[in-house]
Parts: sequence; structure tokens; C-alpha cells
Amino acid sequence: MAWRVQADRWEDCRDRTEALMRYRLSSAWPMGAVLCPAGTVIDANANDRWSQLAKGKTIPINATPLDEEAWQAQLAAYPDHRYLLGGGWQ
Repeated sequence: MAWRVQADRWEDCRDRTEALMRYRLSSAWPMGAVLCPAGTVIDANANDRWSQLAKGKTIPINATPLDEEAWQAQLAAYPDHRYLLGGGWQ
């Protein structure tokens, strides 16, 4: 059932030309007046507080990408720092 919901979300997202993007914060991330704790998973299609606050922000350089879209966004944001991004999406 959970897989089916995820597949539906992916289809909806693809129809709207938005990318699914998930990443885990390696350190605390200031978001305005609040501090998002390290280890938080940011999901571009989730409605939780942290994911909503992260919308429109650049993925942090030290975040761990959990899908290819996050890896590509990180690479696009920091093209001259590829050596800091680890082995990439695998």
C-alpha cells in the first residue's frame, strides 16, 4: 500500500513537472527563525513542517542525497565543489 501511494505521488509530481527530491541533513540547518535538526529528512512532496520550510531553498552542501534528483540539485548548486559531494548518487 505504501508503495502504491508513493507511485501515485510520483505520477502526480511528474505531471506537474516537479521533481521528487529527498535528502537528509548532516548538520543543523537554519531556516529563518528556526533551526532544523541534523538527521532530518527533507522531502519535496511532504507536508511536514521542515519540508515546507525548505521549499525553494538550495540543498545544503553537506546534505546526504536520498535520490537522484537531490544529487542532481546538489551538483547544480555546487558545480565547483563536486569533490565535497562524496561519491554521488548510487
